Amino acid sequence: MITNFPKKPMVWISVLFSIIIVYTGCGTLVNQSSSSIRQDSPTAQVSQPQAEVKKSVVDLVPGTAYMTQAYIYESANEGPTVMVVGGIHGNEPAGSLAAIKFMEIPVLKGKMIVIPKANTLALDANTRTLPEIEDLNRAYPGGIDGTPAQRITYDIVELMKKYQVGMVLDLHEGYAFNAVDPKSVGETILPGTDDTSVLLAMDAVENINKQITEDKKKFSVLANPIAGSTAHYANTVLKVPAFTVETCGDQPLADRVHFSFEIAKFLVSSQGVIDK
Repeated sequence: MITNFPKKPMVWISVLFSIIIVYTGCGTLVNQSSSSIRQDSPTAQVSQPQAEVKKSVVDLVPGTAYMTQAYIYESANEGPTVMVVGGIHGNEPAGSLAAIKFMEIPVLKGKMIVIPKANTLALDANTRTLPEIEDLNRAYPGGIDGTPAQRITYDIVELMKKYQVGMVLDLHEGYAFNAVDPKSVGETILPGTDDTSVLLAMDAVENINKQITEDKKKFSVLANPIAGSTAHYANTVLKVPAFTVETCGDQPLADRVHFSFEIAKFLVSSQGVIDK
């Protein structure tokens, strides 16, 4: 504090003016210094590079006419393993095409296993299955020396066990809208018996139905996956959340693929494996 002011007014004014200049200059220096700190601060946001993802391909039932591929995407970040299966039935191409779309999505953490063409020969023939193969959807857990369907499902089960799957999705199509014909499962999700599967299925239905205006085309949650199916085995034996997703064959293929993919994406993203 200044207590002795100069007696001459002009001197006093000069001193006061000098003090103001010095004070203002210090303030300017402080402000400039603060700005520099903000710009160079190590806490400034920096975009993080995406974690490296390792891709590998596994042949199922290799060396046979029924051979198909499983694509495994492993993130450098730890997390759960999710399996997406399509093409169990050859006359349900939307599930296979939706599964293929997952091969283009970055994996953020954990692992994602995609089997887009479980029944390759049936897909090529556009038929549910071939007599010599039998129905993959009734063949789980399969057998190494069984029918072709059992051998395929056995290899899928071995992948589930090896990678300790934490969620399984099986993408299918019903022949009609369930809201119109209750005998068909078109436009439904069949969750496992556990609470997590049921609650996630309900959330997925609520989310997808925001895109649908026509009541008969809206999705609903039905009872559990059928015995012998991919989702039923994963849920009842491996005790992980599992789902059978059923679109409706009465809709254009592009719509079926879209809805199948969007529902599956919602469920997979719930585990943090991919982005929402």
